[in-house]
Order: sequence, then structure tokens, then C-alpha cells
Amino acid sequence: MKIQSTHLAGLMLGLVLLVLSCKTKESGPWQKFMACATNACVAEVVAVKDAYLQDPKPLYEEFILTDQRGEDHFIGWLYILRDSVLLNSNFAAVEERFAMQQALISKSKEFENDPKYGDWAKAIIQEIELLAIASELEDVLPTDFQVTGTYTYELPKDAGSGEIKILATDGETVRFAISVVGPPPAYNQGTMEGTAPIMGDVATISTTEYGGKCTIILTFSDGQIVAKTLAGGSAECGFGNRVMADGTYKMVDDLDPFRGEGGDEVPANVQGSWVSTEDAKSEVKLEDGQYIDIYDGKEVAKNPFSYHKACPEDCGTADKEPCIKTVGQDAMCYAVIFADGKALQLSLIGGRGNTLSFKRKK
Repeated sequence: MKIQSTHLAGLMLGLVLLVLSCKTKESGPWQKFMACATNACVAEVVAVKDAYLQDPKPLYEEFILTDQRGEDHFIGWLYILRDSVLLNSNFAAVEERFAMQQALISKSKEFENDPKYGDWAKAIIQEIELLAIASELEDVLPTDFQVTGTYTYELPKDAGSGEIKILATDGETVRFAISVVGPPPAYNQGTMEGTAPIMGDVATISTTEYGGKCTIILTFSDGQIVAKTLAGGSAECGFGNRVMADGTYKMVDDLDPFRGEGGDEVPANVQGSWVSTEDAKSEVKLEDGQYIDIYDGKEVAKNPFSYHKACPEDCGTADKEPCIKTVGQDAMCYAVIFADGKALQLSLIGGRGNTLSFKRKK
């Protein structure tokens, strides 16, 4: 009897663990979608999309297992995502759907050359990359479209405030700086600065710098910006607890908000194209107010820059040496060690003190 009781207890424990395991698996977004699997399962499709933007790897594994069982749920998910979400004007405004499309493409391209997951990433890219959502944006572009300026909001009863500075650097990019303050008693703050692509009247800010995916869209119209967070929360966007950038910001100034940071005229012996003396594939181009990093002939980064005869205090140096200040996701300052038109030497302020040496590109 003792042996039978022990055996029965072990069997019961095994059944409990099996039930808990099944329950855990069934609670995931992919399992919920497969349990639904009709064109009406839009909420389940969006939940899978959200999980994919946070971390695609677990879903890639689910796609592989589903395919090994001979099931076509992946194709079904992709088609519903395309037809019922991204191309469906009743699902969301064109600006939000365009931002979703771009976020999915960006996340998938991180894995398109992965030996295990690459085919799945490419399938997603191929299916949604050419969707003509951008053409819808062009149709809603206002005739008096205005981007550059300073925009603010302030909630009643001291419940929060925010400011967004925008500068249109070219037809495809804006420089931005976001500053928001949360409600009392904490008054937590959040700041974000950098550059973002703009399509039509929508700029899409995207970063994974803080350990998760943060995507914020800025929609411009009638002297205002509507900011909406599509992915991530306070932590993923690098903000203080419960602080978000979401809100409607009214334009208070249509001038260049960064004009006070313009610095001095860029000397001719600094401007131009430069090749690293240590790595011939590495180049830097400084022209038209843009600091461009190039490697092996491909542009890897492009940020606005300003030149200062005496480096500003916010660069973190007390030395009044000349420097270059770039604005990407974060501001970076390079001391100009030497420049004679043929050679250029820069050193990242706050870095390891290494000198970056370049020669002018012929």
C-alpha cells in the first residue's frame, strides 16, 4: 500500500505539472492566436505583433514549431496583420499604421541574416515592406505644413508638462529634443534627444538604448504635435517612473529651437571628407551641418553638428578648446586637437582619451 500511495502521489504531481505547463503555454499570445485563427482575430494578431516588437526570438521558435507540425498559422497571422491592421483605415489612423509598419521592418531587419531565424524575418519584411501606407500619408499632408519650432503642453492642476523642439534638417530627417515632467509629488522627468526619420507629417522615434523597444510617433498638423507611444513604457524610453511623452503639444515658436547652439562658423580646414589613418574603410564627412560616419563605403550614422571655438560647458569640459558637438540619440563632443586642412585629429570628450586621426580624402 505504501508503494502504491507513493506511486499515486507521483502520478498526481506529474498531472499537476502537465496541467500547469499546458496552461502556461496556452496563455501566450501565439497560442491564443492559434486557438482563434480566423479573420476576426485582430486583437490576437496585434498581441503577437506587440510581443514580436519586444523580443522576436521566442516567436521565431513558435513559428518553427508550428511549421514542423505542418500548420500554416504563421501565414495566417501575417495576412491578417497586413489586411486587417496595416492596410485597414478603420483600425487606426494612417500615421499609427505607418509607424507600426516601420517598427516591424526595423525589428525584422535585425534578424534577416540570422542563420536560424533569417527566413522568418525575410518573410515578414517581404510581405509588409512594400505596402503603400506612405502614399496615404502624402494624401493627408497639409498644404501649410510646418515642422520646425518649439511645442509645449501643460496639464491642469500641475499634473504634468512637456516640451518638444523640432528642426527639419532635410526632407527626410528632423532633429528633436523632448523634455517632459510628471505629476506631483515625485515630479519625475524624462528627456530624449536625437534625430528621427519623417515621412509625410509623421516623425518616428525609435530606440532600444534602454533595454527594450521604445517607439514614439510625432504627428504634425495645424501648429501642433500629437505624440503617441506605440511600443515601450517609461523604462524602455529612458524616462522617469510613470513619465510618458504622450500628449498634444501646441507650437509657441516657429524659429529654429537650436539656434542658440549654432556655435561658430565651421573652418574650411575642418569641413570635408576624411579617411582614418588607422583603418582605410573608416571615414568621416563634415558638410552642410552634418557629421556623417561611413564604413566600407556605407553610411552608418548621420547627425547634425556644430563647431565651437570654445567648447560649451555642457560638453563636460572646462577647457576652452575648439570642439565639434554632434546630436544623435545623445549629444557627443569631440575636441579638435589638430586641423590644418590636410590632417584632422579629434578626441571624444569624456571618452578614453584616444585620438582619432584622419587625412583628407582625395
